Amino acid sequence: MLPAGGVVPERLEWTDGDRLTLADAFFGSPFAAGLDGRDNRDLLDSVLWFGIDYGPGDPLRWSPVNVEILLSDWFPRKILAEPDFLSQLPGLLRAFIRFSHSERGIRPSLTAQTLAAVDLWEPAFQRTIRSSRLQGRAALIAGMLEPADDDDLDYEEVMLEGLDEAVGGRAQLLALTDAPLPNEAFEWTGVAEDIRPVIGEILEACDRVAEEILDVEHRTAMRRFLSRAAVGDPAIFRRKASPQRGAAAVTWVIARANDTVGGYWSGLTVQDLLAPLGVSGSVSQRAEPLLRANGVNPHRLYGSMKLGAADLLTSRKRASIIQQRDRYLGDYGEGTI
Repeated sequence: MLPAGGVVPERLEWTDGDRLTLADAFFGSPFAAGLDGRDNRDLLDSVLWFGIDYGPGDPLRWSPVNVEILLSDWFPRKILAEPDFLSQLPGLLRAFIRFSHSERGIRPSLTAQTLAAVDLWEPAFQRTIRSSRLQGRAALIAGMLEPADDDDLDYEEVMLEGLDEAVGGRAQLLALTDAPLPNEAFEWTGVAEDIRPVIGEILEACDRVAEEILDVEHRTAMRRFLSRAAVGDPAIFRRKASPQRGAAAVTWVIARANDTVGGYWSGLTVQDLLAPLGVSGSVSQRAEPLLRANGVNPHRLYGSMKLGAADLLTSRKRASIIQQRDRYLGDYGEGTI
């Protein structure tokens, strides 16, 4: 019920022209650099449909709850399309959230929370769009007949589990600190003799990027990641491959894991990051065996870079995780963990 004298807020009407104007503004902004194309235009049209007709009525209002509804239910159920097309949605959504929050003057901390929800729900979204599922009217009827699931995890607990994945588990999350990573030498113990020359070349290149662009913490994280890969799967480094591209892959993984590159607020593009190495183009494929050697399944990252190792994260990244941890623990109730 409304209080005395209360008025129901008027729901704005969005014409086709309004939607096109908003889409053009987004794709013309720095937030959408490199995204303007047929697929992303079509995806955004559906995102606007959700925001205007099914969401709050304002397509620029995005919260973790809206993200959850869109990725876990609405898009897989309502949009009939091939997985290759649908799989591009999370990347577009991240950019549109940044744009929308900038337009609305939303605090960066709230934007980070909303983007974290995309990271959280993307794996399930990617699995769902590749599975057999009911869509359209059939899904609606099934939903009406299906009993409610009382065992669904609370939102805060689900978000905490997403943080667990980044640092290696709940115990690691609860014990997390934001102390800077030390200035640490490369660990050669366990590295096979025959691959040491190649490892040395990759190490020198990574150190150069850290000195020219990054910092000591990133250098330590890159050294740890490279050392573990060399011990975990030395065969990677016995193949004929460019050490510079190997260094680029190590650098890219650590920068992505720490949100140092690629984000609008990071101020650093992948191209700029890899410039000292003379490497262009994607290095994600080169990174896959390195990730596997570190115990990370690259095919379950779905756009995120959660390495499951707190000691590969900089103090800045860990401070951000701690802030989110404390907020979700406060909401969820620490005694339930």
